[in-house]
Amino acid sequence: MNRTFALSAAFASVLAWPPAARPETVVYPGPPGIEASPHYAVEVLQDGTARQSFVYISHDQFPRVNLLSETTSWTTFSFSGKITVVVRKLNGGIGSCRVLPSRLRIEPRANGSAVEFDLERPAKVSVEFDGDNTHPLLIFADALEAPPPEPGPNALIYPPGTHEIGRVMLESGQTVYIAGGAYVKGCFEGGTDKQDIVIRGRGVLSGENFEPESHHMIQIMGNDTRGIAIEGITIVNAPWTNIRLWGSHNSVRNVKMIGWRYKTDGVLAGDDSLIEDCFFKVNDDAIKLYHSRMRVRDCVIWQLMNGAPFQISWNVPRRTQDVDVRHCDVIRTEHYNDWHNRAIFNCMHGGTGHLSDYLFEDIRIENSHFRFLKLIFIKTKYNEEQIGFGEISNIRFRNIEILGEMEMKSVIQGHDAQHGIHDLTFENVRIGGRWMTNLDDFEIDSNSTRNIRVIRSAD
Repeated sequence: MNRTFALSAAFASVLAWPPAARPETVVYPGPPGIEASPHYAVEVLQDGTARQSFVYISHDQFPRVNLLSETTSWTTFSFSGKITVVVRKLNGGIGSCRVLPSRLRIEPRANGSAVEFDLERPAKVSVEFDGDNTHPLLIFADALEAPPPEPGPNALIYPPGTHEIGRVMLESGQTVYIAGGAYVKGCFEGGTDKQDIVIRGRGVLSGENFEPESHHMIQIMGNDTRGIAIEGITIVNAPWTNIRLWGSHNSVRNVKMIGWRYKTDGVLAGDDSLIEDCFFKVNDDAIKLYHSRMRVRDCVIWQLMNGAPFQISWNVPRRTQDVDVRHCDVIRTEHYNDWHNRAIFNCMHGGTGHLSDYLFEDIRIENSHFRFLKLIFIKTKYNEEQIGFGEISNIRFRNIEILGEMEMKSVIQGHDAQHGIHDLTFENVRIGGRWMTNLDDFEIDSNSTRNIRVIRSAD
């Protein structure tokens, strides 16, 4: 596979911001009129100074389905150097506490009515008390950000405070800056074929004023769309997709998403796109891998009861190849009943496209017990206009760790011998502490699949 990737010039300038030479912590004020979490208080300690970090709360907007959480609390701050994060639970005692992803090996320490833990680099973590996820706390500890853009005709700047903006249309070359401490109620759209738009900051974009399925939170479509860069913000209460981009060479980095309803998908990003260092707690597909030469790195996913953390296809109609997903953590999936899109790695391919050369490497999965993999060809109401079927080939799952057993068998099923699935490799896959050595836990249609291998190799 060709591993090259080119960042847009606009986003490269944001990423090039140098880290601070000395330790620093930046916390952000609570916006007027925005509810503070009644469940938690968070402070950040550095060099003998304690700073309070405002804790937001989002309430379950989809109570008709069985979700683990009634609310989600979160806080965001930025830092360099070493810090200690102190979490106080404002109601009830503290028995046990763990911090996810467990890959980070963060060991919280009890400190009276609080717990504390140290960080030396940015992280997105879930702090969980006594195994109860009714009111979880998410901590988004960001790197220091680049300076805000200069005021001007191409800059939309939202300072700390509460802003009601409705639907804002963006033009090529514009920068949207949502400052830490800003709570923006609205959405951004770009029409079609826009280029070099930046949306960044440490603030919040909320869709709470919109009806379900009325607006995507950030949407810029068109095959000639190019160079859209989104960085640092938190998107909550989405009525529909969180980020929906088309075209090519788009970048989504360090974005946090919390959505409750069906169809609150995470990111669709376009060809030659980068999705990096993002957090998802959504109730539809977190990362849509529908475009060629996508790169996904260092993401953390809490999947609710609907959708897949990694959706390979949902009726993709075109040739799609060279997709590379690495170093991601699925900290929880809440799947409990079967449907087409409920597996950690999923593909519902009723489209005519040939999907090939996908690599999933170094993916760690915990608190997930439903299904590992589901690759199926099926026609549904969502793609009645497509006649015929496509093909899937050369998909590799390498160094995959699943902590715990799966309740449902994985499924691999094409349409027929000409429109099927072939050349799949499972390399160094471990489920429930056991290395995968065969396909006994799979349901495989032999008439529409071939050359599926399980191997163990040196790390």
